[in-house]
Amino acid sequence: MNIIKVLIHGNRDYIKVFRFLKHYHMDIDYLDEYDGRELDYNLIITNNTFLDSLKNYNGLIFNVSINGNDFSVKKNVANLVLNFKYNNEDELIQQFIKNPKWNFYYNSIEKSNVKFIYELLSTCNSYNKIEYDEIKFYKIE
Repeated sequence: MNIIKVLIHGNRDYIKVFRFLKHYHMDIDYLDEYDGRELDYNLIITNNTFLDSLKNYNGLIFNVSINGNDFSVKKNVANLVLNFKYNNEDELIQQFIKNPKWNFYYNSIEKSNVKFIYELLSTCNSYNKIEYDEIKFYKIE
């Protein structure tokens, strides 16, 4: 199995919680602000604040938000809304790990990236990093 290279870009707690996906076949780098370096990753996890700085990156991006108003229609951006109600980091972590539904919203995404998302979450589930019941994709205009 190839190593999955992931960049967590941003300093919000609901972005950094994705560090709990890490397993034996994944390397995760962290970046609070983009510094112009070459981005050689299978996946970048960020929020709407940093999407403009990633305009030259053509790979898969998770645009994570805590409300449904921050959707991007850029190609290969999978918008993910975390409808979590939490008071502290422990509550956030538990809700993230036990999130039953992963709903992704996209305008245009390559089929290989959809397959990658399914495989990524399935692998994380098999390593007991997360628990989920379903993964769904919804097209947005």
